[in-house]
Amino acid sequence: MKTDQLEWFHATSNKAEVIDKLRTKFRFHPIDLRDVQPPIQRPKVVARDGYIFMILLYPFFDKDTHEIRISEVDFFISKNYLVTVNTDGLTPLRKLFQSSRASKGRHVCLTGDITQLLYAILNDLLTSVFPKLVNINADMESIERRLNDPYQKHLINDILRIKLNVVNFRQAMQAHKAVMTRLLDIAPSFFPLNKLNAYFRELIQHTKEIWDQLELQRDEIEALHETNKSLIDFRTNDIIKTLTIFSVIVFPLTLLAAMFGMNVPVPFQDHAYGFLIITGIMLLGSAGMMVYFKIKKWI
Repeated sequence: MKTDQLEWFHATSNKAEVIDKLRTKFRFHPIDLRDVQPPIQRPKVVARDGYIFMILLYPFFDKDTHEIRISEVDFFISKNYLVTVNTDGLTPLRKLFQSSRASKGRHVCLTGDITQLLYAILNDLLTSVFPKLVNINADMESIERRLNDPYQKHLINDILRIKLNVVNFRQAMQAHKAVMTRLLDIAPSFFPLNKLNAYFRELIQHTKEIWDQLELQRDEIEALHETNKSLIDFRTNDIIKTLTIFSVIVFPLTLLAAMFGMNVPVPFQDHAYGFLIITGIMLLGSAGMMVYFKIKKWI
């Protein structure tokens, strides 16, 4: 997409033919073109001869697995052109490019210089992050409501999924502040930021707010995990205690039944009320065990 002021080339693939096209058209550094290809690279920003190369990572939601995954966006920024590469079809980037192309150059992000376009892209990508933070908060609130339900067998799986989401989220956003700050330091050597400098610094502030929120979410999900483990341990111990008490109470019955079942002379064997007497002894033994447990406050 091209206007009188700038050109925006957006690639949705990092296959060899796309890399060759970028190499031929823009003559980018081989290291940068290699970084565009898999696997996902670490975030960074470097000044090259005639352009700035920047890598940023963004979280996106996988609807099939309900997990947050990491998507890489590569930027080649020059005074007159901007090249972006993203293979995951990040919605904000895709929609902005489509609307800009449909406007035939009249889109607001194309009416200024390259910094206005770059800010629009970064702002849309960063704005899309906040709803994902809200979704994680909603998931954790759901976990809190389900903690006291002993029949929630899948609760631990949901907790681990949220923990993984927070980890991936943090991995994506961890370097944003440093990369954006570095970009503001080296950008004036390539193009003037002018009045947009304050807007870029606002983006940096947003990255800090996102990171602070992720820190809180990490602590909260860890606390929920520990709470759930404690509840599981308590319920397990309670079940074991109940089974142990039951087995001890039944033990006198089993012992007496075995003794009186032996093929040898036993007390009350020939007594008219022998069965009732033996049954009474068994019940008294069990009752005695119950009283003892009550005195010890074990039940």
